[in-house]
Amino acid sequence: MTPVAYLLRGLLMLVAALLALIAVALLVLRLSFSQADSLIPKVESLLETHIGAPVSIEHLSLSLERNDLVLRLEGLTASTDQAPLLTLPSAYLRLDTWASLKAFAPIFSDARISELDVHLYQLDDGSWGWPDPATLPLLFAQEPSVDLNRIDRWTALVLKQRLWLRDSQLTLHGREQTLALNAPRLLLGGSDELARFEGTVNILDADTPADQRALPALIVQAEMQPGPGGPSDFSAAVQLELQLDHLVALGDVFRADHMPYIEQAGGSVRLWGEWFGGRLDRVRAGVGIPQLTLRQQEQFAVLRDIQASGEWERDGDGGEAWLSGDAKSVEWAQPDNVSEGPALPRHWYLTHQPGRWALRTSAFELASLTAWREYAFLPESLTRVLQTLSPSGQVKGIALGQRDGHWGVDVALNDVSVEPWQQAPGGGPLDAWVQARDRRGRVTFSSDGDSQLNFPGVFAEPMALRHARGMVEWVYDGPNTMVSGRELDIDWNGAEITGGFGLINGQGRGQFGLNIDFANVDAIATPLPQWLPVKVLDEGLLEWLSNDVGGVVPSGSLRLGLPIGENRSGNPPTVALALDIEQGFLPIGEGWPMIEDVAGRLSFKGQTLSARVDRAQSLGVQARDGEVTLEDDHLAVDGELASSAASMIDFIQAIPEVDTLFLSDVRASGEVDGDLQLTLELDEPDTLALDITARPSLSRLSHAAFAQAPLTDIGGELNWQQRGERFALLGNAQGRLLDGPVRADFDVPESGISLGGVVDTGELFTLAGVDRQRTNTLLNGRADWNGHIRLEPSIWLGFQSDLVGVESRLPAPFNKSRGTPWPLEIEGDVESGALHARLGEVVEARLRLGDAVDGAVAIGRAATLPEVPPGGGLALQANLARLNVLDWQRALAPIAEGGSQRDGPPEIPRFDTPVSLMLDTPCLSANQRCLGALSLSAQLADQALDARVGGDIVSGRVAYQPALERPLDITVASLDADRLVGLSLGSESAPAPDSWLAAVETSPPEVFSAPAWLGDVPNGRLRLAEVSLHDHRIGPLTAYWQTGERRFALSPVGLTLGELSLTGELFWQDHQTRADIAVRGGDLGTALEELGQPVPMTSRVTRANASLEWLGAPWQVDLARATGELDTDIRDGRFLSMNSPSAKLVGLLNFDNLLRRLRLDFTDITGEGMAFDRLKGSATVAGGRLTLREPLQIEAPAATLRFNGHVNLLQRELDQHLGVTLPVSQTLPIAALAVGAPVAGAALFVADQLFGETLNRATTLHFRVQGPWTSPRVTLKGP
Repeated sequence: MTPVAYLLRGLLMLVAALLALIAVALLVLRLSFSQADSLIPKVESLLETHIGAPVSIEHLSLSLERNDLVLRLEGLTASTDQAPLLTLPSAYLRLDTWASLKAFAPIFSDARISELDVHLYQLDDGSWGWPDPATLPLLFAQEPSVDLNRIDRWTALVLKQRLWLRDSQLTLHGREQTLALNAPRLLLGGSDELARFEGTVNILDADTPADQRALPALIVQAEMQPGPGGPSDFSAAVQLELQLDHLVALGDVFRADHMPYIEQAGGSVRLWGEWFGGRLDRVRAGVGIPQLTLRQQEQFAVLRDIQASGEWERDGDGGEAWLSGDAKSVEWAQPDNVSEGPALPRHWYLTHQPGRWALRTSAFELASLTAWREYAFLPESLTRVLQTLSPSGQVKGIALGQRDGHWGVDVALNDVSVEPWQQAPGGGPLDAWVQARDRRGRVTFSSDGDSQLNFPGVFAEPMALRHARGMVEWVYDGPNTMVSGRELDIDWNGAEITGGFGLINGQGRGQFGLNIDFANVDAIATPLPQWLPVKVLDEGLLEWLSNDVGGVVPSGSLRLGLPIGENRSGNPPTVALALDIEQGFLPIGEGWPMIEDVAGRLSFKGQTLSARVDRAQSLGVQARDGEVTLEDDHLAVDGELASSAASMIDFIQAIPEVDTLFLSDVRASGEVDGDLQLTLELDEPDTLALDITARPSLSRLSHAAFAQAPLTDIGGELNWQQRGERFALLGNAQGRLLDGPVRADFDVPESGISLGGVVDTGELFTLAGVDRQRTNTLLNGRADWNGHIRLEPSIWLGFQSDLVGVESRLPAPFNKSRGTPWPLEIEGDVESGALHARLGEVVEARLRLGDAVDGAVAIGRAATLPEVPPGGGLALQANLARLNVLDWQRALAPIAEGGSQRDGPPEIPRFDTPVSLMLDTPCLSANQRCLGALSLSAQLADQALDARVGGDIVSGRVAYQPALERPLDITVASLDADRLVGLSLGSESAPAPDSWLAAVETSPPEVFSAPAWLGDVPNGRLRLAEVSLHDHRIGPLTAYWQTGERRFALSPVGLTLGELSLTGELFWQDHQTRADIAVRGGDLGTALEELGQPVPMTSRVTRANASLEWLGAPWQVDLARATGELDTDIRDGRFLSMNSPSAKLVGLLNFDNLLRRLRLDFTDITGEGMAFDRLKGSATVAGGRLTLREPLQIEAPAATLRFNGHVNLLQRELDQHLGVTLPVSQTLPIAALAVGAPVAGAALFVADQLFGETLNRATTLHFRVQGPWTSPRVTLKGP
């Protein structure tokens, strides 16, 4: 045999031996499989060792089918005494030997499992497993990591299996609920070209009967195709559809304590996965949820119409994912002041690589992250911030992730607000950039709008910011927390705040520090306590600072150290405050005036407040170079003062608990310099010690009681001392009073004020409002005087002067030479109003001034004070040896001319107290002539006057009763007018008219209108019994008057003159006067005789009427300017004198001249004058003309005269037609007349010679009378 054959034969024998060996091994293996039941105890023991719980197996068999190993298992159970763990009624497993060896992993070509039931229990720590002592043979990581290679290996291994799982379930035993995940059928099968996996999973409650199956909660479908490199290079597609209807029950079972409850859920989730080359390459997801309701304690979140889609793509050993979704509406319990924004991000982006991952989202509401922070996968540095600060606002974007086990978070925030924590500040809204790394973080924030910053243990209220920026960093080191703020730049109510803060806290102890600088702080518009760390200041100091303290702080600083927690006891806060102040104001004490316009520096350190005052003022009192300290409620003030006098008085008056009422009536102008020292215990006002040294330079100082006598040009030095409620004013001053020097020494309240000086009488008149130039001729000169003012117990003053140097030229008894002493003493008590004055032996007054004046005044001989009326009142008594009315009139005329003139009637002085007046003089004189004695007594009470006059000149009574219809009643019993005739009130004599009737010829004055004050004149009555004039008696006269505004009515008026009675009325309104007069009686001559006038005619009967109106006042009557009507009817009279002024006035014709012009003389026929039977006529007056309405007819025995025409009253000319009817006829010859009546005959003869044939032709002659009244031209017109 060849070597090759031997070699081939050997190989065949070796193969045969190997096959025989294999056959023997298989035989032995088959024999051992047939004995598998004997292995059950060992298998049970092995499993018990691994799971820690008893295991029982009813049947176990192993066999070979072809080359595959087949395992049959029945009745496998595992349980503890408390609960079952695992139940497997039957299982058939066929292992593909060659595929398993090739894959180096078990691959079953046929696996059938029925009614598998696995029980899992929720343990105390929230994880799922088996109760002790059993151990779940699977590792469930609480935070599984993503390993794509591992997912790929398991996916490839699973897809190589051929599995059929029937009616199996996973029972979950939660703490409160039991739930079963039931799989009716799971099938994994196919061929070498294509493998499929499909199945469904139902969710059943423990109470659901087995025969009632719910709709599938999960449907899984998968396909796999081997790749070019074999099964390991496969491609696969997986689709999962999850129905969320059962998500509520499933969520209740798996929900941890910090997770929300799923109250309502629905919709579905679909996932698509793709593998290429044996690797997971892409995953897509779609979500559609009509409504999802979550609840966490009292918070609810309701999301409706949720639509989302996402995709994951592989990137090397990692991948990246996108998710976009939104809910049509989100309703949830939001914190206050949540900004508008989505509750959840709408866009998500995730990247991951081995050892690192990162997630970024779009904008969402920060409050949702705060509210559901426990459900998010976040680092401790961020979750603790969310838990302690409870932020709210808008997340513009967030990026978080891990790298090599280290966390990193970056967040952009908008309008974020946070709550204070411990002493760390809170506030917002702000824009912020947050960076967190593991347990430390940083926030960079800024705000250009209104926001707040709250230091809860420092400032009283949150800081209202207009602008803010800065940085806050924090570090969590186990239980310890460190927070620091730096680079703070804040606009707080217009103030610029810079600096930082720091906080260290741990194990219940800590420290907070604040270091900030101020600039441009306005503590005027905003109260000072809102700017200061009021929560760490002393209560007493805080109370003082809260009492209207403020100003403007251009710059300042605050350094604060505040212990926290247990560290606070025995460790008080430390505060250092320094402020530069302008326009500041602060109180001195309760009730004291404010110190204002303060400029200086204020500092507070160690519970001591101190201030350097460069300048300040209080009620106008200026202070400079001052120091103010406040320590332990002890206030001390020291500085220099400068003030106006008025401001100094206001300041002293404003001091509380001090009676400075007397200063309320003091007025001053000028300047005061001085010094001030003040100390005060704020809790004890009685400890006040105040010293004000004043050096006045005043231009004027006055008291309301002596306002017309001010002090001027005042200098000196005064010192105000205040000790509690006690005070004193010491010092001296000099000045001028009433244009004379004056000095004053002050010792108030002990001695009062001593005064002395010189007074000028001209200044006294000026003080009374009278021009001194008009009084120099009456009283002039200068005199020394002394005075004293006592302020306690009430204001009292005294004044003395001998008036040497003063000359008086007043009528007696007030005349005095310059060198004669004339003691003047005045004493008065301002509070009681008591006043006593005495001038030599001439005047004495003792009065009590107030709301009413009581007392007595005596003038004249001995100046003995009268008795004060029993009911109180004012008694005036004057007893003068001689009262020269004209001398007093001439003496006082300059004063009256210089005084103000009142447009109106004299008023009765108004007194609130009864007044009695007594005047008695034996000689009322005028022009060195004694007119007689005069006595006057008057009583004025309740504005009613009752005055009685008696004497040689006049006697009568004047009564005034305001309540009556005619308040004023004047009664004159007698008036001796002869004693008054010839008196002249002026120094120059003027020629008097021949009689009072001649005075009517004078030119009328300017027209007067009725004044408005007529309405103030009371209505009244005048009764005049008789007037003695030229040894005749006139009267009686009775007149009533009524007044109104610009109206005066005298109605009725009645006067008796001789045998005539005159009645009528007169009205004066505005600028017009109207008079209606009626004369009735007998002899007209008796009336003229009573008036002392020549009698031009006599009569038996007199009747006359006149109705006239004229411009002006009643006394401006003038026929030349009047309008009206006149009529007269006089009978049986006689003209006695033709040239008297009465004839001119009554007849308006000069009969004497007229008859002379006619060359008629009837004296031989009429005897004394011309007799007439009747004189009758009527006329109108208008336009300055008197026009006869009908002929004025004089019927006389000798002739009858008839006048027609008018009289020009302005030119005083006549234009009349005269008709004279003579008592002759052709049957009566002149000779007969001459025999029977020689005188008449002679007259007729003369007439015959004068008129010749004219007289023979007619008995009535007509004449034209023209020309002036005094010399008219008479021309014969014919018969």
